[in-house]
Amino acid sequence: MNRLIATLLLLFTSGFALAEPVRDEFVEEWFKDKEINSVLPFNDYNYESIKRIKIILTPDEKISTPKNIQVGQKINMHVKRNVSLGDSFLKRGTKAEATVEQFTSNGMTGIQATITLGRIKIEGLPSDKLYYYCMKEGQNRTTWIMPLKWAVTWIPFVGSLTNLIKGGQAKLSPSDDFVVYYYPER
Repeated sequence: MNRLIATLLLLFTSGFALAEPVRDEFVEEWFKDKEINSVLPFNDYNYESIKRIKIILTPDEKISTPKNIQVGQKINMHVKRNVSLGDSFLKRGTKAEATVEQFTSNGMTGIQATITLGRIKIEGLPSDKLYYYCMKEGQNRTTWIMPLKWAVTWIPFVGSLTNLIKGGQAKLSPSDDFVVYYYPER
């Protein structure tokens, strides 16, 4: 019985492999006169070197999600500690700049606000040799709101009241540390 099923399965699937691929005339016509640019890979990267130097940045001022923040806004930062770069030296207090890439405001049911920083520039260092992931989140309250919501859902309208609880705001302050890695041999 198993051989019969396996043989039938093989016959049915082999027919699909030999079938001619479906052509989409609309897509071919649409892209006939259009030029499509492809992104070339960065070929000068040294994949063998794992040498990196840790640089800690901190914002110069307090910034919070509900008020004074916009996408594309420049955030002034500075280097928090002295860093030896091998042949040179990066002093504490060296100016840096980051751009707000994305931010989300806090939401109902305890969803926290977030701020994502990118395009970091440090005086005296090439930006293409920096690697970073800078994100600041507010307080996540969903971990206690969702179980509470489902526990009191059987009482009419009480579970829906937990939807009104908002998550925490994301705040950048001078006490925050953001780690940036510098790859000198890249």
